[in-house]
Amino acid sequence: MYRGYIAPKIYFKCTLCGECCKRYWIPITHVDLLRIYKKLNIDPLSFITFFRKDLTTGWDYPEILLEDGEYYMILSKRPDGSCIFNRYVGDRLICKIHEIKPLVCRFYPFIYWIDDDIVKFEVLDKAVGFCPGLGQGPPHDFEVEYRAVIEIRKAKEEYRRLVERWNKLVERGVVDPSPERFIRFLLNACLDEV
Repeated sequence: MYRGYIAPKIYFKCTLCGECCKRYWIPITHVDLLRIYKKLNIDPLSFITFFRKDLTTGWDYPEILLEDGEYYMILSKRPDGSCIFNRYVGDRLICKIHEIKPLVCRFYPFIYWIDDDIVKFEVLDKAVGFCPGLGQGPPHDFEVEYRAVIEIRKAKEEYRRLVERWNKLVERGVVDPSPERFIRFLLNACLDEV
């Protein structure tokens, strides 16, 4: 698959402040949805929503055909902008699903790209001066992020195939293109494969 990774030598320890959860939309895959659903046993429509593609500059996730356009599946946010899974502990936002957080969340404050079968990491420029974990703790080991790259690439490929199958059903008029029906479609497909 990949020959390894190159990463900056940097001190980093997540402080669980939750600020990145307020700053960014969190697109998810079927893998993320299933993990959260199985762990919390709650209705997926209580923690996800759909974000219109035409309101973004485009994300590296497949576009889902719904009733009135193309959408991305994302975690819901509260009125204050925080993620639906953040809860206040004192004056800090703590992630309620930290141990099963979505794959994309596992990278912040880093980004990656693949160059000649080598995964390369760097600090996201917008995180400098914003993320309080940068410069904290011991030298950061990128093994977690490296494993997450492998996992997210596989998940996105599977998710892309599922969304393509859904979109074909919508185009042929075989399914009701509602968010509820899409979630049922995903859960059925995931549970069939498990």
